[in-house]
Amino acid sequence: MLAAALMLTLAASAGDLPPSLADARKLAEALRYEEAVVEYQRYLVVPDRPARERAAALFELGFIHLVLGDEVNASNRATAALELEPGLQLPASAPARQVDFLAQMKREFVTRARLSVLPREKGDAPGLVRARLVDPEGKAKQVLLRHALSANGPFWSTQMRCTPQGCDGAIPAPADTADFAAWYYLEALDGRQATVALCGTATEPLQLSVVGARSWVKNPLVWGIGGAALIAVGAVVYLLAPPPPR
Repeated sequence: MLAAALMLTLAASAGDLPPSLADARKLAEALRYEEAVVEYQRYLVVPDRPARERAAALFELGFIHLVLGDEVNASNRATAALELEPGLQLPASAPARQVDFLAQMKREFVTRARLSVLPREKGDAPGLVRARLVDPEGKAKQVLLRHALSANGPFWSTQMRCTPQGCDGAIPAPADTADFAAWYYLEALDGRQATVALCGTATEPLQLSVVGARSWVKNPLVWGIGGAALIAVGAVVYLLAPPPPR
């Protein structure tokens, strides 16, 4: 029965849980799945939930999506749960369908392609983005740097150069300015142009403040130092030069 398949993944009493999570689990047990989804989302929208509790709630919500026939959201929620708690376990009393779902998602989790942004290093050019691609099955054929000058886009694409050590790409500066803010995300595509990994999204992009070096010909400090140096050199030459003949 579906009611039996929606058993809780954590043995916590209702009194120990946030009301929204307790209500979500009660609604799921009562087969009121659409209402349960709303309560799970109400619980998950609050930041700073304990990681294990949040992971369990994500997996439970994912399993409800699976029961409702929404395999995409089921996979997304279960993957998010495993990112928080890779060692997520079910109680011994969990039904076979739930156990099979967790086992399947763990297999996919281990073999999936993953993208992450690497910290900037000293000497990196302004606008440079470096990333690590982990792709156990070699699914990714290209990695794109999607960038925009607004958090809402539009996003343009630059193909990143990838080696075994990592991927890098640069966000181009707008015309006539060296300092700007950019929003971006990374997307790995397979041979069919399907997404196999993301770091950030178009709706939740990452942000980068780019401070470009001013051209030396436009930098008044360079002109000031250069002028002072010329004056000093001129003075030395004048002092060392032999006196004119009388």
